[in-house]
Amino acid sequence: MTSAVITWLRFLLVLVFAGAFLGQLLVPVVAREQGDVFPEVEHLVVPYSIAGIAAIACLQAGIVCVWALLTLIGDARIFTPRALRWVDAMAACGGAAAGICALTAGHLLMTEGGGPGIVLAGFAAMVIGGTFVLLTVAMRGLLAAAIADRAELAEVI
Repeated sequence: MTSAVITWLRFLLVLVFAGAFLGQLLVPVVAREQGDVFPEVEHLVVPYSIAGIAAIACLQAGIVCVWALLTLIGDARIFTPRALRWVDAMAACGGAAAGICALTAGHLLMTEGGGPGIVLAGFAAMVIGGTFVLLTVAMRGLLAAAIADRAELAEVI
């Protein structure tokens, strides 16, 4: 991967991180407005705001993991066990975010009822989050195989 690609990816990661930070700031505002419009769920404003901020924080932690992997790529150290730890952390971040979203949707559905939008949101969180985690685990397996092959090749040479 060229340094120009790494630079552009880092630039875009900064934009996504900044957008996520803005989202964290807006979550309580939007939740408060929804609590005012729908007084029957006003008691959920604070816990659901915390859940939303935590889910976005998982995204931000995943961005940090990608940044670290880009650093390893730039230093030509991607084929080391250290890279596997960052990939594991990225999968954990995705699983945690999906879990927070699915549990929040499930809680809302069980306690307050809800329409098809709540069911679809919970289902989407599970499918998208599960897909991300499984894809990350599969890519981790490929990276682990590449690390093993590289170590074996280094022994031969």
